[in-house]
Amino acid sequence: MTPTTRSGPTKTRFAGRTRSRARRALATAAGAAFLWWILAGPEALLEPLALLAMLLAGVASLLLPVRRPLPLRPRAIPVLLGFFLRSSFVGGLDVARRALHPRLPIEPAFVTYRSELAHGPPLTLFMAVVSLLPGTLSVRLEGRLLTLHVLDRNADTRSALIALEGRIRAAFRDPRKERGPHEEKNA
Repeated sequence: MTPTTRSGPTKTRFAGRTRSRARRALATAAGAAFLWWILAGPEALLEPLALLAMLLAGVASLLLPVRRPLPLRPRAIPVLLGFFLRSSFVGGLDVARRALHPRLPIEPAFVTYRSELAHGPPLTLFMAVVSLLPGTLSVRLEGRLLTLHVLDRNADTRSALIALEGRIRAAFRDPRKERGPHEEKNA
């Protein structure tokens, strides 16, 4: 049964929601076009494959569920980026030194590390950044226990992971810490 008013039946859909979805699809397609333009140049925008990619990006944004915004702290992002760039450079020098050394001084191993980051974007970013840093590779995640492959079992990997985790924790608001006092007791 449809709700009625004096002027007749009311609509069950909201026009604003449809406009919002259309804006999201157009913004996603425009973002895909911009990315294509950066990667392939302006003349490639009218290629059939580019048009298909833009169309599919827009359609995908309609089909995928809408998530809440990332709980980012924008002021912490430059610090995290600086840490990543510095660590990548120093790690790259270390890997190059090991590769060019006549004895190839590596002792590969698997190590485990228990992260205290919240599941979702913070933990996913942590795993991705660990894998991008030279000499380490994220292999598995079980709960919050990470298994990593390292080039040198004697390296101080743990302190590097703790430092990285601290930078990522600073870049994200932890929803577990935003609970009220009565919710923390029950959690």
